[in-house]
Amino acid sequence: MASQRGGAQPNYDGEQSRIDRLFRRFSSRPGESGEEAEMRANRRVGRRKTAAAGFTGGGAGGPSVDFATVRPRDPLFYWRQNNLPFQFDDPAQMQKMRAYCRLLYISHPLVGSCVDIYSKYPLLGLKMSCKDERLTEFYTDHFLSEDGLDYQKFLVRMGREYWTTGEAWPLGTFNEDLGVWDDEELLNPDDVEVQPSPFLREPRFLIRLPQSMKELIRTRQPAWEYEKLITAYPELTYYSDDNALMPVSNILLRQMKFEADTFNPRGIPLLYRAMRSLMQEEMLNAAVDSIADRLYTPLIHAKLGASASDLGTNVPWIPTMDDLADFEEAVDAALAGDFRIIMTHFAVQMESVLGKEDIPDLTGDFDRIEGRVLQTFGLSKTMLAGASSGETYAADALNRDLVTQMLTNYQNLIASHYRQRALVVAEAQEHFDYEERNGKRYVKMEEIYEIDEETGEGRIVEQPKLLIPDLQFKTMSLQDEAAQNEFFEALREAGVPISMKTRLHNVNIDFDEEIEKSRDEAVDLAVAEQESRKAIYVALKDKGLPIPQDLRADFEPRALPEDQDMMQPPTAPLRIPILGMDPISSQPTLAPTMQDLTAMPADGGVAQPGGVPEPVDADQGEQRPDESDEQREDMPKQSSLIPYPRPRLDDYTGLFQNHERMKALADEHQPKVKVPVKPVTEDDAETPVPEAIERKKAVGLYQGPRHLGMRRHITEADINMELQV
Repeated sequence: MASQRGGAQPNYDGEQSRIDRLFRRFSSRPGESGEEAEMRANRRVGRRKTAAAGFTGGGAGGPSVDFATVRPRDPLFYWRQNNLPFQFDDPAQMQKMRAYCRLLYISHPLVGSCVDIYSKYPLLGLKMSCKDERLTEFYTDHFLSEDGLDYQKFLVRMGREYWTTGEAWPLGTFNEDLGVWDDEELLNPDDVEVQPSPFLREPRFLIRLPQSMKELIRTRQPAWEYEKLITAYPELTYYSDDNALMPVSNILLRQMKFEADTFNPRGIPLLYRAMRSLMQEEMLNAAVDSIADRLYTPLIHAKLGASASDLGTNVPWIPTMDDLADFEEAVDAALAGDFRIIMTHFAVQMESVLGKEDIPDLTGDFDRIEGRVLQTFGLSKTMLAGASSGETYAADALNRDLVTQMLTNYQNLIASHYRQRALVVAEAQEHFDYEERNGKRYVKMEEIYEIDEETGEGRIVEQPKLLIPDLQFKTMSLQDEAAQNEFFEALREAGVPISMKTRLHNVNIDFDEEIEKSRDEAVDLAVAEQESRKAIYVALKDKGLPIPQDLRADFEPRALPEDQDMMQPPTAPLRIPILGMDPISSQPTLAPTMQDLTAMPADGGVAQPGGVPEPVDADQGEQRPDESDEQREDMPKQSSLIPYPRPRLDDYTGLFQNHERMKALADEHQPKVKVPVKPVTEDDAETPVPEAIERKKAVGLYQGPRHLGMRRHITEADINMELQV
């Protein structure tokens, strides 16, 4: 035995002779046939061969373990052994993770429901609000209507991508001629790469062209689609290779990421927190499937034969191969038939080897995994289904606050995305902020800091401030709304100034519309009431019945005085003021008389008798006290309170009224750069990208809308000229 462990090879010579000796040894047992002795000899030889191979411990011919290796104490050992992706900076692992998360959303009922809740519930009560109703209507039609960007559906898709894969990439298409967004779509995160910049606040975004567009550029078929694409975007020909990455403007392409890792430029899926629990659930499902499979197709063990004592003879019955084949054929026919019966003698024994066990109760294990998945989204069973006996809602207070915070942060993320899109439209359409004073509107100005690209010097520039409506949602509060409304009403009764709009914010009621409806209803009710009273008066008069005095006073005709016209309503006599009895007005009468108007010159000079103005000496200057300049020093200057230059807000007439001036400024300060189409080379030589594309001065996806920043060139002189016109 020691020599075999040391590596010596066993000797199998003469193996057949030892089998013969064993056969002769065991065949001498009384009542045993030659077949039984041969089977016993074969088992004995098998045990010897197993021992010769080195499995010498642990029992009769069984395997033994000489030593056991120690598992490394590495926190990441489990993740490596189970092939779970955990390297978030590896694009291949991130693609695998996002694909698995999408599969979970489609196939897992609990994960899909939680993602739908987080994607749709924050969008309840989506509307816009602005101090100018015409701007509210303009942006509502552009962003929320079906003919516009249709944010009611697009934000749901963006939220589903955000909560499933950890990031969403909306790409907008801006119409330079109209100054509005044409479309907005979502890109696959696998086709986008992020390159952080040491000099810029935001990273650079690079994308791969879709495969269909690559094939169109390579094959140039259909020809009309290729010509249309190349005419609009000739720079796409430089990025038709498989590994080519095309830079895209951060204005057109935006990243909505779930920041689970502070130092990772990509978003991490929220479902990664439940990755281990979901894998354990898959293992439990596989165990249940295997048990159910054994119950459905059990393994049957059949034994044929009888001993000599069972037969009452000295020779046992051992079936031959033909007997076994016939019995197997009969069993197969019985299992395949609808009516199953097998008729045998007492020498047949059948029993199920696999399939005896019952399916274990794994309810506790599945409930534990379900709770962990819900906890990933900050939810719990009592929040969704209510508390059962012996449970309270106190334990869900923290979960409720967590869910409220997560949904509120997501609403702020959506509002920030909308604001960036709306500011581009506002600058193109010259929607400037204003303030009203004495019934007139004055533009608000703001100061920005910019750096000259040529000299590198910084300067402060004044430009008009933009005005866009605010995107409003339903307040994310999972508390009882009835209790919250009672709390608001109690505060209102205590004297806290809470408006009706605030109290009706979470209610599906349009306050302004209800006011208008109530006013119309009040008018209709008043008219109907007076018509009813008039009908009663006419009916009583026709039948000669007594008429009440109030009806007579309202509907009976009355004679007018002789000196009053029939077409003029009666006027009350003028009251003669009594000196010393009537209150004295704080403001004296400043209206000029007819004599003052005839004597006052048109150019503002000093009035002289006879209406001849006295000339003003130019050397004397303006006739006003010196302290006027000191008092006027802190008053707003004309540069910061410029009357609103366009009639867009005062007299709204069209959708694209003010974009022409911004287009002209863009052509003047940032002209278009024509990019040539990539030449076709036979030797597949690499063509360098033109400098215009590298420096992002080409029109298209690289630069974004050209009018951005052009409002700083709208000077005070331009606005004053428009006012004079």
